[in-house]
Amino acid sequence: MDAWVIGFAVAGIALSALSIVLRIIDYYRWRDLAELLLSVALFAIMWYAFIYMMVLTGYIVYIPNLYNKGIPLYYLIAPCTYFYAWLKLQRRRKLARYWYLHLLPFVFGLIDIMPYALSSAVEKQALMAQLTSNMRMGFEHEYGFIDQQWHYVIRLVLSFAYLLAQWRLLFLADTEEGGVPKQLLYSLYALTVIYSLFIALQVSMILNILFNQIQASYILKDAHQLIWISGFYLLFSIWVCFALRFRRSGNIF
Repeated sequence: MDAWVIGFAVAGIALSALSIVLRIIDYYRWRDLAELLLSVALFAIMWYAFIYMMVLTGYIVYIPNLYNKGIPLYYLIAPCTYFYAWLKLQRRRKLARYWYLHLLPFVFGLIDIMPYALSSAVEKQALMAQLTSNMRMGFEHEYGFIDQQWHYVIRLVLSFAYLLAQWRLLFLADTEEGGVPKQLLYSLYALTVIYSLFIALQVSMILNILFNQIQASYILKDAHQLIWISGFYLLFSIWVCFALRFRRSGNIF
């Protein structure tokens, strides 16, 4: 089953990378800011999957400098996905006023990774060695200004808030007659449903960890949970990659 988890993750990463490249090209061609925002969200999710896979396989020991660099990026997933839907539904090319306030969690995460980034190579190597044998170290280490568990809690709360706001956008757009093309609406519904399921699986896993810290290392490596998460990640990657093909011809986006 571990091979399936890794296989799904690798396939998801490859498709996400392809989708990011195509959407960046599309951004420069059509000046569509929504595509760029979705690319940021995809890259953050892809980075999370990559680092998790490196920890599971133990290869993170050889690249310790990459560890925890994704913390700021993970805070961008929810707002970027929300504003992607918002820009598509509003048919705008610019973000809302005071959009930069949504970057505050990103800045907070950027500051919190500095202690680890400034630590010595020996300290990083030692922490990675501990992490591969006991994944609880991922939220128990002291290389940060706050308890690392708070990152999970804050991201969880923010994800719920943005996801609810995104569903609200879709429901309001659905009630407007002739306002939004049905193909676009169905496409955004599909994206939001898959994203919601992906978040729900992560929430279940994180809550298990927070309320059962004794078995946290086992939970983080539990193939029965990881195969569902990696499977949904692959499904999500397939959707965002191949939906792009119909972008102009089918007017989905």
